[in-house]
Amino acid sequence: MARVRLVVTADDFGYCPRRDEGIVEAFLAGAVTSVSLLVNGAAAESAAELARRHRIPTGLHANLSEGRPVGPARHGASSLLGPEGFFLGKMGFREAVAAGEVVLPQVRGELEAQLSRFRELLGRDPTHVDGHQHVHVLPGGPMSSWA
Repeated sequence: MARVRLVVTADDFGYCPRRDEGIVEAFLAGAVTSVSLLVNGAAAESAAELARRHRIPTGLHANLSEGRPVGPARHGASSLLGPEGFFLGKMGFREAVAAGEVVLPQVRGELEAQLSRFRELLGRDPTHVDGHQHVHVLPGGPMSSWA
């Protein structure tokens, strides 16, 4: 009989130190088996250090909806950002996708920058990639065509 392994991933790793502490405690207790790092999070650097120290399997938590970008969009106007230079938010992003206002090369640029930032922080590729606020599963969404 095939052995089944349950994977429990804690996302938003790197969002803030307090959340990260709880995630590490859950990992050390065996309740969590991996984490997804939010590379544009306020605590991304310290979270990466915690992941290295505790040898936590870590993936990229791709983010197109919250905070500031890490890629080319941070230097100018982008379909991904509001006037203040922040991502559009969960609903704002969904509305922009539905209206066809999201420019796919800008999505690719941001996601590639997030992958690059992940590699800078951890010195390796992610174990997996998932999406913050489910942006990766939006029907016809920008990540559905990103390979």
